[in-house]
Amino acid sequence: MPFAWMLNVVWIALATIAVVVFLSRLIKTKLPFHLLGSIFLTLVVSQGLHFWLNNPDLPTLTDTQRTVWLAVAFLLGLSTILRAIKWLLLELLVQRRGVKIPPFLLDITEWFILIIVILAMIRLVFGVELTTLLVTSTVASAIIGLALQDTLGNLISGISLQVEAPFAVDDWVEIDGIEGIIVRQNWRTLTLRTREDHRVMLTNSTVAKSKIINYSRPTNNQIQTVYLTLSESFSPNLVKGILIEAVLGLDDVKLHPRLRSHVVSMQDGCVTYGLSYWLDDYSDKVIARDKVLTRAWFGLHRAGIAIPDPTGDYRVALVPEDAAQRSREAQQAKLFAQMQSLDWLDVLSESQLHHLANRTAVFTYTSGEHLVKQGESGDSLFIITKGSVSVYVRSADGRSVYANKLATGDFFGEMSLLTGEARSASIRANEETDVIVIGKEAFANVLTQDPTILDRFVTALERRQEGISQSLQQDSALRRQEMENGRDAFIQRIRRYLRVP
Repeated sequence: MPFAWMLNVVWIALATIAVVVFLSRLIKTKLPFHLLGSIFLTLVVSQGLHFWLNNPDLPTLTDTQRTVWLAVAFLLGLSTILRAIKWLLLELLVQRRGVKIPPFLLDITEWFILIIVILAMIRLVFGVELTTLLVTSTVASAIIGLALQDTLGNLISGISLQVEAPFAVDDWVEIDGIEGIIVRQNWRTLTLRTREDHRVMLTNSTVAKSKIINYSRPTNNQIQTVYLTLSESFSPNLVKGILIEAVLGLDDVKLHPRLRSHVVSMQDGCVTYGLSYWLDDYSDKVIARDKVLTRAWFGLHRAGIAIPDPTGDYRVALVPEDAAQRSREAQQAKLFAQMQSLDWLDVLSESQLHHLANRTAVFTYTSGEHLVKQGESGDSLFIITKGSVSVYVRSADGRSVYANKLATGDFFGEMSLLTGEARSASIRANEETDVIVIGKEAFANVLTQDPTILDRFVTALERRQEGISQSLQQDSALRRQEMENGRDAFIQRIRRYLRVP
């Protein structure tokens, strides 16, 4: 008799409720709201029906009423069992074991089982012939079928996408020209979250017909390339070297081992360069591109390479013939004023300082960029005119250890300028920093005019370095050299290196 197994399902549902509640306490997790609602309705209907059937004081239910209420309790109990099984699969296998089971496939399975059971109940419990029902509802079925055409199409497309599995939740994809991370997929739609934090919902049928680019498969490592169009006046090897050096200074961006910097095309007096690098996390695409292009701009700017207008829309302006000369003179005057404000350069006369300023340059470095690296060769002195830098020294175990901070008015690289020694520390910009770079030839030219400057210059450097804190209890390079060889020997060494009489 149908009533017997219907009652059994209700009792099984009640036992399932007890097991689910026990497991939720055991694994210390909360039951989802829809499962709690199903449990509550099952308990209310089943216990209410049991109380009614076993209480002689209440009106007796007819067979039809009892059948209907028992069918309702049965369906609620079956739904609770199915939802509990789905919750266990998602919680124990998907969440804790990482097994990939699409949630909406479990939903479809649940609906399919419920529909089959409902049809069976209509046939076995209520005695309605399904063939007669289907024949008499042909017109209604056709209308419903047409109305559900798109819905069924999305459902079938969703199933095919789940079977093929071209993507999963949390993957970065581009679908139908829209880029975003997948946050949800159900039987009808796919939801993307764009970089602007917009939610875009695409129907499964649209997704199935579109070109899908998955940036998270097979791995999160993706190759990104930025393109720069520059004048053909500059050597490709020079430009590629500058671009490569710009990216090598970034700790969290790695160059592609083979592509690196490469020429893409040459046309209309311009050369287009590509700069390829690895991207470990596609969500950092914009941030990494910003870092790469910022470093590239500063590197090209220091090399005197301008980025032309790609549209070719140049404005003609009337400028004086000596505009370029005036600009150079203004820059030299500013540079002279900056150098004149440094007390340790007081040993130079005004004419000598002008002579030195005319042969030096000002370079700008961005945050995190290395000005010099420990162990590299060099022959120049750096004077900070804006910003600040950090000094790092390589320890015995090869680690880079923070040693000091230098700010506006400080200098570094004096030993490389005076003796050609390799850089004794790495210097990294803390912010956008301007530095005056005094090279070997410019300084030697000033000393050639007045050799007596050297002794006073070394004394001024020593005075200046007495106020600079040194880490790791190290003496300054000048002090160590002076103690080892004596002051006179040290000055003679400088003279030989700079070829000053």
